[in-house]
Amino acid sequence: MKLSYLTKYLLLPLATLLPALLTGCGKNSLAEQVASAEIALAADDVASTRTICDNITSKPFESSGIEASELCRLSILYMQLDERTDASDALELAVRCYREAWKQNADSARAFFDHLPVDQDKYAMMLATLSESIDKPGEFPIEDHDTIPADSALDF
Repeated sequence: MKLSYLTKYLLLPLATLLPALLTGCGKNSLAEQVASAEIALAADDVASTRTICDNITSKPFESSGIEASELCRLSILYMQLDERTDASDALELAVRCYREAWKQNADSARAFFDHLPVDQDKYAMMLATLSESIDKPGEFPIEDHDTIPADSALDF
């Protein structure tokens, strides 16, 4: 895959430096840190994205001061990390952020997920399904649409 000039010479070096800058300077707001993670992911720097996200979520949500909108953004970032890496806990962290966002401020979470770009809708749907299945594990019937019922006749 050929990177554009902007990505290769501006975004990639910036994304590489962001984790070091963020950990060395506690003055960045959480929103700025999440934005840095989004920039790093856009530059295909999944390692920096993961580092930034993990630094944000390493503290308990209650004491970190992270708002529902940032938790929503983090849930999408972790979903994208799950899709791009073999990290086994990215999905768990995505669901954790998603659930906490709804717990903190349902109106803010709803507004965020209602205005997601179309290409990110799949993450919101998966998060909603996973979260619901955690709350009500026995209520989702498993349907296998790829099988043919045993009593159906195949005419060739």
